[in-house]
This record gives sequence, structure tokens and C-alpha cells, in this order.
Amino acid sequence: MKKILLLIIVIASVLLFLSGYRLTALSAAKANFFMTPEYKNVEKIQEEHDIFYLFKSDKKEIYQTVLVQKNAFLYKRVYATSISSTNDSLETIGGMSYRLNHEGTLFVVLSHDENVSYITINSKQGIIKKSIEHSKLVSFYIPYAQQIDLLEAVAYDKNDRPIYYYGYDDADNLRWNHVDE
Repeated sequence: MKKILLLIIVIASVLLFLSGYRLTALSAAKANFFMTPEYKNVEKIQEEHDIFYLFKSDKKEIYQTVLVQKNAFLYKRVYATSISSTNDSLETIGGMSYRLNHEGTLFVVLSHDENVSYITINSKQGIIKKSIEHSKLVSFYIPYAQQIDLLEAVAYDKNDRPIYYYGYDDADNLRWNHVDE
């Protein structure tokens, strides 16, 4: 009887492991075929029940955003998205919208421009404004699913002048664009 119980436990553990379940959130985020050793953890963002990890591969010039959720005592990767690194003055390094047993949207921006003072996005609750510093990132989380290209994100200088907007450029690339004066 003990051998059968032990065998059941081993089989269940192997199946959970193969299904992507892990003991820690970070190990669950890394438990993906695309997550090769050159990916470095950039940031961990926790919003309500959701844990997001941002990874960067300098070799592939890609950022990965991974959503991890806790199920009982184990963690599992739920979604993953990728965004190409652009080295623009403002760089979107993470973003996803999702619908599970609840909804959410994450939008993460890294500033390489000393003139950018704050960023706003438009949400159902109104305008959300967050300060940002040079070489720092800022994350926005809203508790409903919204395509990140529809967030109407705008970056402002210290004099409240818009200097960048997030949208499609002439080549149909989604990125931060200079506001034409």
C-alpha cells in the first residue's frame, strides 16, 4: 500500500512539473522553452493576485513579460509576451492584457530621455499619471483587459508639454513617437 501511494505521489509530482508548476514564482516564470540562459531578470511586479516578471535578452534584443499565478501552493506561468528592444528615447519593455478568472493589463516603460518627467495613460477610471526618471522604468496596471496600443499613453516634460505619444509610426510600428510641434 505504501509503495502504491509513493508511486502515485511521484507520478503526480512529475505530471505537475511537466505541466509547468513550480515551487517558486521565479522558477515558474523561467520554466519555458523560450527562456534560455541569456535572459536576465529585469524586474518583478506584483499586482493583486498576479506576479509579472520582465526578462531581457541582449543577444536576441527582446524583452519577455511573463505572468505567473499561484495555484494552492504551486506557481505556474500563465501567459508570456515579447517586445523587441528598440533603444529609443522611451522604450516599452513590457505589456500584456489578459482575461482569466479576472482581467488585467500591464504596461511597462523604460526612459532613456532626461526630459521626460511623467507618463499618462487613459483608463476607464480616468487619466493615470506616473512620474518617471532617466534610466528607470515605470509600470501601469489596470484591472481590466485593454490593448496596450489603445491606452493613449503620452510622455510629458517638466513643463507639462507632451513630447512623446505611444502609437503607430508611418511604418506601422508600435512605439513611442515624437509629438510634432
